[in-house]
Amino acid sequence: MSCDVSVVIPTYNSSATLKRALDSLYGQSLLPREIIVVDDGSDDWEQSQRIAASCPERIPVRFIHLDKNQGVSTARNTGIAAAMGRYLAFLDSDDVWYREKLAIQYELMAGRNLDFSMHPYCHDMTRSGGDGDGSEDRDGDRDGDRDEDKKVENPDTLPPPSLSSLSSWTPLLRNDSTNSVMVLKERMVPYDTSLRRGEDFTLYMELLARPGCRALYIRRVLAGGFKSTIGASGLSQDVPGMHFGRMHALRKLIREGKISTSQYSFGMVTEMLKYPIRVLLVWLRARAAQM
Repeated sequence: MSCDVSVVIPTYNSSATLKRALDSLYGQSLLPREIIVVDDGSDDWEQSQRIAASCPERIPVRFIHLDKNQGVSTARNTGIAAAMGRYLAFLDSDDVWYREKLAIQYELMAGRNLDFSMHPYCHDMTRSGGDGDGSEDRDGDRDGDRDEDKKVENPDTLPPPSLSSLSSWTPLLRNDSTNSVMVLKERMVPYDTSLRRGEDFTLYMELLARPGCRALYIRRVLAGGFKSTIGASGLSQDVPGMHFGRMHALRKLIREGKISTSQYSFGMVTEMLKYPIRVLLVWLRARAAQM
């Protein structure tokens, strides 16, 4: 059984993890309409193409290769333009979805006529002990010692997830991933290709600031990755880049009138407070790795 969702997977030199990401889609209890893998000018694009072509035929997979690296925003926009589904969802090539992700999110989107939804994301599944059934941290908290957050053996018996409001303040307060997003395609706006960092945050803010946006936050972890959010590898290793990217995005949003003065001030202050903490965490982790 499938649903009217196009899944866009941007990939760049990620053939080593692409199969794991695709396997998490084929393991969904409710399958997507199609998968669109967009290779952003990788050195290993032929290997990624072979992996995509080897997938089972029960979900159509399209592979699009860009001749040169143009950034994740261009790759996602290319996938969005090619998508035929009513809804759009996104998965990074080094992350995975939990088994009930599409069933829960799609049914809420379609049943409640939503434009946009998000849910929590587990940044490091190897440390949390998550196995992809969505049963841990299901209300979005991460204290890990509450009875209702303990692991449930059969994910099919889980109660419905709790829901909360989702507004343009939510991305200022949380650090969730693009892997958690589902959008009604006709309400989608393009990713800002001028931004190399903060492009996902900017998109959330633009979508949620649009008049009449119908959105909900699903308080259950339904996707995850395998590295710490700060200082592990890739873009997350560049803490100054992340910091200045968020600040640049906030300035752009206020200049274009897409956020309020209070949101801009709150975002800038919290970012200035978080930055030294991130720098300290990276230093501590680097020191611990040397011991």
